[in-house]
Amino acid sequence: MTGSAHDARAFEHTTAAMTPEWLFEGEEFAWADSAYTVNSRTIPVHKKPASLIPENTHFDKTVAHLCVRSEHCMGALKGRFQCLRGLRVNINIKADHVAACQWITIAIILHNLIIDVEGAESAQEFLPSHSREELDDRGVAHPPLPIADDDPETKRKQLVHEIVEYQNLRQSR
Repeated sequence: MTGSAHDARAFEHTTAAMTPEWLFEGEEFAWADSAYTVNSRTIPVHKKPASLIPENTHFDKTVAHLCVRSEHCMGALKGRFQCLRGLRVNINIKADHVAACQWITIAIILHNLIIDVEGAESAQEFLPSHSREELDDRGVAHPPLPIADDDPETKRKQLVHEIVEYQNLRQSR
């Protein structure tokens, strides 16, 4: 979509929304904010009053933590490639949008190449922007809960349950 459109409205016209099987496999899905609708491939945080339930609040904070990490990633890219700060490209036609996406994709590829060539040390300059918790958080590999595809709200409830169980396990250590 060109011009200004709400993220959730624009998302409806993306490949991820229209043909998710191209991007997602098995139980994969994308986290989203509360403006998005829950479905088998998009799991948003809760809206009120459901967001006031303690388990849901914990789930929503965990998802917000992931969003912060994503924002830090974007900050690292913008820090390395100043041309991405306020990418000043008029998007009036589809070709303009494609060109802007290619510009960003090239920056991501170059960023990863720099890390591959120079080693992990080249990424050290970005560490101060991350919290200690982020640096220590490497996740725990465990089999996911079986999730029913026919009811996306059930999927979100199961994810809430899994996150609460994981947090209880971490606290018991």
